[in-house]
Amino acid sequence: MANGKENEEDRLRRERDEAEHEEAIAKRLLGRAAAEIETLADADCEESAKDQALEAARRFRHAAGR
Repeated sequence: MANGKENEEDRLRRERDEAEHEEAIAKRLLGRAAAEIETLADADCEESAKDQALEAARRFRHAAGR
């Protein structure tokens, strides 16, 4: 029975590690997306479109924890 418990613990650790890894990847992608949006918004855009883009970038950064 101890062997079954160890296998379950190992499986749960792997699942946790994979979830943490996926979260880190998602945060990096959100950070990159925010940077790209800011770069594009700095281009020759109408002020209202620029404001909307920068607000989206701000939300992405917030979601990424940055």
